[in-house]
Amino acid sequence: MLVVILVIGAWWAYSNKTSLPGYETQNPASSSPSPTAKTVAKPAVKKITAPVAAKSYSDAVKEYEGRRIQFDDRCQVTPQNPTYKNGTVVMLDNRSASIRTVVVGGIKYDLGAYDYKIVTLSSSSLPKELVVTCGSSGNVGKILLQATILQ
Repeated sequence: MLVVILVIGAWWAYSNKTSLPGYETQNPASSSPSPTAKTVAKPAVKKITAPVAAKSYSDAVKEYEGRRIQFDDRCQVTPQNPTYKNGTVVMLDNRSASIRTVVVGGIKYDLGAYDYKIVTLSSSSLPKELVVTCGSSGNVGKILLQATILQ
């Protein structure tokens, strides 16, 4: 008896597809569009790039010899008035146990304790004098930026 009920139920469900969710019949005379499959948005794929290995401090000191600007524990800068060509890459070197905010020519750089940053000094108008500040100490140095003359 149970089998007969299941067969009748299946026949009834098949013959009445319109009453089941997900099934729709289309009347050929109807002008409504046929049902379309729902699109499921795929999650965005995030590209993972390997971090660039930071240079050791001693390697950076060697590489930027003559182009290193140091800030001591009193926020004093060494050298105080260097001259570089436009586009020179320099090392801003914080030799203090305190975090420092350094401004060079109006551009702010945050340096961690005993940390350094590699920056490019450039200007569209030359020669240019870049004022250097460290923390609350204003005008601790000046950098003269000159044009690079090709020969």
